[in-house]
Amino acid sequence: MRVLEKFGVCDCHSHVFGPFREYPLSPKRTFDPPEATIEKLENVWKSLGIDRAVLVQGSAHGNDHAALLAALAYSPETRRGVALLAPDVTESELSKLHQCGIRATRFNWIHHLLGSDNRPEEQRLREATALLERVSPLGWHVEVHIDILDLDLLTRLRVPDPMPVVIDHMARIDGTAPNASDQLAQLLHILEDDRFWVKVSGADRLTTKCADLRPASKTILQILQAAPDRCVWGLDWPHVNLSRRRSDLELANTHLEAADGGTVLEQVMIHNPARLYGFSSEVA
Repeated sequence: MRVLEKFGVCDCHSHVFGPFREYPLSPKRTFDPPEATIEKLENVWKSLGIDRAVLVQGSAHGNDHAALLAALAYSPETRRGVALLAPDVTESELSKLHQCGIRATRFNWIHHLLGSDNRPEEQRLREATALLERVSPLGWHVEVHIDILDLDLLTRLRVPDPMPVVIDHMARIDGTAPNASDQLAQLLHILEDDRFWVKVSGADRLTTKCADLRPASKTILQILQAAPDRCVWGLDWPHVNLSRRRSDLELANTHLEAADGGTVLEQVMIHNPARLYGFSSEVA
């Protein structure tokens, strides 16, 4: 299966973990992921016809990017990365990460991933702003993993112009909640500001209590209609911290069906990722 026949289809959100004998997990991790190597992931991408990809540093590896950088080195022209940075990261480390294909930093502000991080919100926002000022000259953007109930934090985050802000996993809207439509309206409202992007990924995280992924399809459709030029798609492999496992094919098809083909699908899966992550436009 190929998601699209045209070259340049991009998975904008997957992770690698391990191999643990070479790249051990962080002792401060909040969960134990399966060993999910780049070799396994490359096979998944091949089966779906995915040409380009963005690897996001998994929090279980903390700020040690060795596994991520090794995975990016498999195909430097068609892979990009998203880092998890400590506030005191050095300039030399930032330069190395950029040279290896890192194009964004991520803030994990989901409650169950904060672990021992008990900083007050204002301190977290101040330190985040300081870090964004440092990576801005590199042309990076910021990605934020956040619950829909905390989305107001993004309006308080001071982001340097013209840095894009990418909201991971559709802000984890609960598709089964009685106020699901209100949650979606909150996300659509923030998308009225053209600084904000959304990853239409994690459909299985929106529908944990559902028999299938159809409720997520409706959410994806409305997000795509609101900001077709500021959406990207991600597989979110290897699907950690979920009680029910959906197949990679089912997750990909959910997005295809929601987008209903045509130019929007090509924009979200090829052209938007090329623009956001700096892939060559010659083959997009």
